[in-house]
Amino acid sequence: MTPTNEAIEADLLALARRELRLDRLPALDADLAQLLDSVQRLTLVVAIEDHFEIAFDDEDDAQVTTLAQAVAAVQRRPADRGADA
Repeated sequence: MTPTNEAIEADLLALARRELRLDRLPALDADLAQLLDSVQRLTLVVAIEDHFEIAFDDEDDAQVTTLAQAVAAVQRRPADRGADA
């Protein structure tokens, strides 16, 4: 079953809070490049990939600049889940 956007959003916010140890979470439309350094961005990407069992590609890296866009990218990747199982 494909998770809803709301479920993905909740999971992404929880991952960001846990992995980045942020006091305040960024708004869903905030530019992550302005808020996070490169190590934090990589940490978040790896956490998202591990949690949702997906792999982002170079196109996603160029297109995903906000948490809202990350939600959409995860939503587009249901075929990746379990592909290696």
